[in-house]
Amino acid sequence: MGSSGNIATAHLNDPDVDDERASLEAAAASTAVAGDGGQRYRGKPLTVKDVLSWRRLQLSRAKLKASSRTSALLSGFAIVAMVELEISSGSSSSTSSSPAAAVPSWLLVLFASSAALLIAVHMLALMISTCLLPNLESVSENDARTIRASPHDKMRFYIETSWIFSTGLGILLFLVVVVLQTWVKFYAVSKTAAIAATAIIAPVVVVFVVFALVFYHQLTLHKFRRAALMVERLQLDLRAFSAAGDDVKMV
Repeated sequence: MGSSGNIATAHLNDPDVDDERASLEAAAASTAVAGDGGQRYRGKPLTVKDVLSWRRLQLSRAKLKASSRTSALLSGFAIVAMVELEISSGSSSSTSSSPAAAVPSWLLVLFASSAALLIAVHMLALMISTCLLPNLESVSENDARTIRASPHDKMRFYIETSWIFSTGLGILLFLVVVVLQTWVKFYAVSKTAAIAATAIIAPVVVVFVVFALVFYHQLTLHKFRRAALMVERLQLDLRAFSAAGDDVKMV
């Protein structure tokens, strides 16, 4: 019993749990009394659950905005790269030493397929962001009813899909398209230039993949620790309330 009491005391005095709980309670209290232009607050007061939902809503907004901007930029680059890349058709007017005659057809197919896949992935992410953002932007911070009616929790799968397609798979495909474009552009002119571009971008691809894995691992671990601390704090509070109730019954 003594050791369990010490553990409970240690958890109760945990600064991370206290900061988390204090921030949630302060946010709920501030939004409950907030109003527009000093007017009286008309919505239902926000609970801790509503504040957590509001945090998830803000995160979903940020992810969709970042996805829409990134997807629009990179898909536009892929379209311009395909349109502006000049490759001779290899007709009779061209000489046998023209670049078009030297570029292998499999390389052109690989470049066209990668660019088309890049555009498709980013267009899907952009479509999801465009459809979901208006529904999330219309949610009011000071209204618990609109926060609870927000679709960000139900549409979490689509939000994460848009985020991964845009910032994960989309950027990886973008780097691949850049490498293939250098090979198509410089294959017949200077293979050394294509090899140099590949040697520069290949380590970037490795670093990108490693960073993505480490980042998501650390983020998941951080969320798990915060959730575990909150659950332990709630369990300790429940035990304290139960003990207080038993004392009252005994009196």
